[in-house]
Amino acid sequence: MFKEDRERITTESDRAGSALRIHDLFQQNPFLTANQLVQKTGRSAPTVNAALTDLERFGIVEEVTGRKRGRVFSYRRYLAILSEGTDPLPAAV
Repeated sequence: MFKEDRERITTESDRAGSALRIHDLFQQNPFLTANQLVQKTGRSAPTVNAALTDLERFGIVEEVTGRKRGRVFSYRRYLAILSEGTDPLPAAV
C-alpha cells in the first residue's frame, strides 16, 4: 500500500517532494493536522496545504473534522489495515 501510494504521488503530483515527505509522516502517525505537518516538515503552510489537497484528491488522506481551521487529516487505507480484525467478538449465547 505505501509503495503504491508513493508511486501515485511521484507520477501525479506537481509537488511530489512535499507530498512524499508528508506521506512519510502519515506512515508514522495516521492522524496529523496541517499545523503539525508545517512544524515537522519545515515547509510553509501554503505548500503543506497544497500537498494535502493532492493527497486528498488521490484518496490517500481524508480531512476528518469538517472544519476550516484546526483540520485533522487521516491516512484512510492505513487506518483500515490497522483496524482489520479489531471488531468485537460476538457475545456468547
